[in-house]
Amino acid sequence: MTKIAKLLRDFHEDDAGNMSVELLLVVPMLVWALLSTLVYFDVFRAESISTRAGLTIADMISREQTPIGWEYLVGIRNVLRVLTSSDSDPDFRATVYEYRASTDKYMVVWSRHRGMGSKLTNTDLEGLRDRLPLMANGDKAILVETRIQYSAPFSIGMGPFTGTRLDDLEFQSFTVITPRFTSTICFDPSPADPSNGDEIC
Repeated sequence: MTKIAKLLRDFHEDDAGNMSVELLLVVPMLVWALLSTLVYFDVFRAESISTRAGLTIADMISREQTPIGWEYLVGIRNVLRVLTSSDSDPDFRATVYEYRASTDKYMVVWSRHRGMGSKLTNTDLEGLRDRLPLMANGDKAILVETRIQYSAPFSIGMGPFTGTRLDDLEFQSFTVITPRFTSTICFDPSPADPSNGDEIC
């Protein structure tokens, strides 16, 4: 019994290898914390870039003094891709609308999109009424919406807290702006033939 007791005591008092065990336990947690911090900062960076890109696109459209066409919309998508460094094609929708005081309604003048699903309708605008600014009768404004996909560089799901997963996020921007140099922005489906009178204003 004395030998067994001595062996047990020696085993209990032997601290060789403690640092190795602690290192094995702590390093994964430190690596996870570091990667989590990097991903969360990257998410905020991507969201900020997405918002600024939406504002830039809205400002571009508001400065146009001649009708814009389909090629212009394709160019907008390319600009969005460059601004956001997106691997996939960003989606956007541009809508020119006006306010009519006689009916107290917002009416779509024209709406075009690339990847946003569908054009906005008058009913859609009424659903967005709380997000649209007050306007005088006959005033026109431009609504620019963008949607950009984000994939986290690392998956850092926190176990049961599934709401903290940052894989495949989607950033959306919603910007309303008025034309800067004209009363409205027109859309011309066939700009190569300006004499056919099919501009939508």
